[in-house]
Amino acid sequence: MSTCTGRFALVAVVAISIFVSGMLVQGQEGRGRGGQAPQTFPEAPAIGFFGSYRVAPDKVDPSKLPIIGAWRINFDKSDPSMRAQKRFTDTGTNIYTAVDGGIRTETFLFYPPKRNDYKTVFGDDAREYWFKLDGKNIYKDPQGPNGLGQTVGMWLVDRNTLYRERMTKGVVDERVMYRVSPDGQTLAWTNFNADRASGHVVWDRIKLTPTHGPAH
Repeated sequence: MSTCTGRFALVAVVAISIFVSGMLVQGQEGRGRGGQAPQTFPEAPAIGFFGSYRVAPDKVDPSKLPIIGAWRINFDKSDPSMRAQKRFTDTGTNIYTAVDGGIRTETFLFYPPKRNDYKTVFGDDAREYWFKLDGKNIYKDPQGPNGLGQTVGMWLVDRNTLYRERMTKGVVDERVMYRVSPDGQTLAWTNFNADRASGHVVWDRIKLTPTHGPAH
């Protein structure tokens, strides 16, 4: 199986997992009607990489998810093309923060950034956006305020796995899997883009005291 085929097969598995998770949750919610007390079930055991399907509390309050925190790019573990693309420098950083029932994402080409206006002013060096883990593709400007009419939808597959779809003017043009290792120290992005420019980006967890201040 080619790498490209394998990656698209992985997307299909994730999509099925999301669907099945929803059906299982609905099935549990349906029990207990007709005057009967709702049944309670033990936490499902982890199944392969995707883990437990019972993630409803983490969707509402993502503050305890393993992805929350700061991450520094690891070029040695990423696709070789990542360094050549110069999307990030050796200090490329992602910061995920639980805010208002969702997740604020700050992405930096280098850290610390040289400006604090990246939330409202577009630039390749830094951006910020916010989303909820509800699968609704309504959250604006995942690449920053670039004027392209982009939105993003995010799903929580299990506590260690998020799935993202970006739309540009209503058309899905990017799919990304976010996976945190079982020990919580490594984050991997696997891209499935509409132009077939797929890739694998690896990040290491770091302890970081923010020095850039809030975007404005």
